[in-house]
Amino acid sequence: MKAVLGRERHSRRLALGVSIVAVAALALAGCASGGSSSSSGSSSKLTIGEIFPFTGSKSILSDWGVHGVAAGLYEVNHNGGVMGHQLVSASADDAADSVDTLPAFRKLLLDNPVAVIGPFSPTIEAVINNFGASNVVDFMIGGSTQLDNMNYPYVFRTTSSDSNESVAMAYFASKVKGFKTASLIFDNSANSQGFVAPLTKAFEALGGTVQQSLTIVPGQGSYRSELSKAFAGHPDVIFSSFDTQTASTLWANAAQLGYLDTPWVGDDLQSSKAYAQAFGPKAPTNLFAAVAASPSGAGYDHFLADYKAVYKDAQPLPTTFNEYDSIVIASLAMTEAKSTDPKVWHTHVADVSSPPGTACTDYKACVTLLNAGKQIDYNGAGGDDNFNKYHNVFSGFSVVGFNQDLTNTAGTYVTPEQIAGVMK
Repeated sequence: MKAVLGRERHSRRLALGVSIVAVAALALAGCASGGSSSSSGSSSKLTIGEIFPFTGSKSILSDWGVHGVAAGLYEVNHNGGVMGHQLVSASADDAADSVDTLPAFRKLLLDNPVAVIGPFSPTIEAVINNFGASNVVDFMIGGSTQLDNMNYPYVFRTTSSDSNESVAMAYFASKVKGFKTASLIFDNSANSQGFVAPLTKAFEALGGTVQQSLTIVPGQGSYRSELSKAFAGHPDVIFSSFDTQTASTLWANAAQLGYLDTPWVGDDLQSSKAYAQAFGPKAPTNLFAAVAASPSGAGYDHFLADYKAVYKDAQPLPTTFNEYDSIVIASLAMTEAKSTDPKVWHTHVADVSSPPGTACTDYKACVTLLNAGKQIDYNGAGGDDNFNKYHNVFSGFSVVGFNQDLTNTAGTYVTPEQIAGVMK
């Protein structure tokens, strides 16, 4: 029986390998045909690729990504497109699994994208080396601390690092709420674990004490023993990050033990309605999450108008402003470069979004300046979008709660200056 299973697994691996080789060959053929070219003689539509987890334990992220891309396409297409070219999207599912990410990327190559949005932090490192090799510009989504000092010419991140988000969480708990003691409950994924060290350092720098720091395995049937350890010292606050399935089990256990009377402060995942539903009736008073968004400013206001034009009265989902800014920046870079060829325009990304230059906060105004021969500095929905030498941005965070209908509150904005002050 074991031999049969082994042969079946080998056959599946062989079939997958043949499929990947075929896809790669087709993609190279597509690239050789010149689908991403200069504006002269190119097709009327340009493709933006999406790599999101449409299936799997973190499929909630796909809604974030798709909504942000749709709002970005709306902004560009309703203001003349890119040198007259309309943008369209093509998607691939990485299932939040590193094994599926490279095939998803190769699938997108068949659509000859001018840029790719995604993947999110859990899978970016599985494919990050392939963008430059394939001459494809990527705007990844998420704050993985492993990319704080990245050096990939074709990869950019409009999402502020989790190391900054950690400081915002600690600042909110300490300075806004006055909490003195905390326990940490984070799952064992690399993305979640990236919060632990900077969060602990920041909370202690602000005068707090971390009583327990627990690492949990996702998808377990019970977390009662871990919760008992976390609450042994009666902490003022719990810092946390885990997927929705784990949240449902863990918070059900916590409710039984009376632990949801304590405030919980999490990463941007926990700003989603699914988490509030898992938390239960005390979510409007005791569940908080840090989201990388400025609550005001012309760039955010313009994004909000676009978002509502696409999704009516829906509240923007987390990270949607990051995907939105990524598409606007990519379109402006192509416009400045006068080319849709990624080999040409990827060097213009920082030029159009960082000083010096005339500040502009919407695509039409920025294009007008570029066409007049002006240098621009796009300030978008997520902040100033100034890329450093590692192609990262630095922004503030809003720590949001929940209303009774489980939409997010306006939250408390922790400014970039406040974050920087703690990090000194």
